[in-house]
Amino acid sequence: MFLNVASKALNHHKQQLNYLLYSLIALITLFSGSAYSDSVWMKNGDKITGTLVVKITDKVVINTSYAGEIKLNWADILSIDAEKPYTMMLSDQSVVTGYLKHGENGQAILDEDAKTELVDTELSEIQYINPSKDLIGEGYVWSGNLNLGGAFNNGNSKNRNMQFNGESITRGLEDRYTAQGYAYWAEDNGEQTQNNMRVRGQYDHFFTKKWFTYLNTIQEKDRFRDIKLRSQYGVGTGYQLFEGEKLNLSLEGGLSWIDQDFYQEQDEDHAAIRWAVNYNQFLFNSFVQAFHRHEVLYTPRAPSQILLYSSTGLRFPFIMGLSATTQLDYNLDTRPADDRRKGDTRALFTLGYTWK
Repeated sequence: MFLNVASKALNHHKQQLNYLLYSLIALITLFSGSAYSDSVWMKNGDKITGTLVVKITDKVVINTSYAGEIKLNWADILSIDAEKPYTMMLSDQSVVTGYLKHGENGQAILDEDAKTELVDTELSEIQYINPSKDLIGEGYVWSGNLNLGGAFNNGNSKNRNMQFNGESITRGLEDRYTAQGYAYWAEDNGEQTQNNMRVRGQYDHFFTKKWFTYLNTIQEKDRFRDIKLRSQYGVGTGYQLFEGEKLNLSLEGGLSWIDQDFYQEQDEDHAAIRWAVNYNQFLFNSFVQAFHRHEVLYTPRAPSQILLYSSTGLRFPFIMGLSATTQLDYNLDTRPADDRRKGDTRALFTLGYTWK
């Protein structure tokens, strides 16, 4: 008798557990089915289902449940059906928000509220999908990095050194504001062996997608090169060959005015011809970022002078914006004060933070 009652109770609990399990599966299926899912039909007949992430180049990024984020050539896509509205910039620079739908008359953009046809367009006329604010002229994107390094020894030898450098870039549709700088200080057995700093500010105005004009100023001091203050003021033009999250490369050229105040030598000022290169690129699936920038100022009048500022290195991002950087800096002055050495080489190892 007792066994029969226990058996019936056990079967009743099993039925309740099965009911709860089936209900849970049904709920998961229901919510999974209600998730947004965009459909992309390729010209070769393939269909890819996922969520549109972004299009700012000739490729579109789609997040799929089976392969993560994948990139598709925009020219290979036949049509798109989107289940949620997206912000898009068209080739005529107009910005619309709506649903991408493929109909009998080709690709169309539907109004996000009324679901009526907002724009009759072709895929080739869509320049951006989900663009950042700077690309559509509605704001700015701020990026940059700060890096710090140093060493301290106390004992039979006493030496200390500090290394700091950083960069800030604020980018709009037609404007870019850049601030860069470094400060290095070292002491050995109570005697200072290094004390220099340099800051640079530049404003770029893009009058086409690639060409820009610039105004800049650079302020520099270096006690051990007898430079009390070297001020530079420049104007010129530049060309942005590449600009994106993975690769950036620009060239600049123009004229600068240099005002040099020395501790011991006689002060002087003169004009110079300037050119510069700025490059950075993520490599090996964003495992490391390579960068190089140099700036050359040439004074043709007698006695001629060449000033070179160069920085080359590798930055390794690892977690939450933190990174480790190794770089080699080289500065050259072909006409140094008081017959000092023309070149200075500096190897740096720093930890830093990068943001965007």
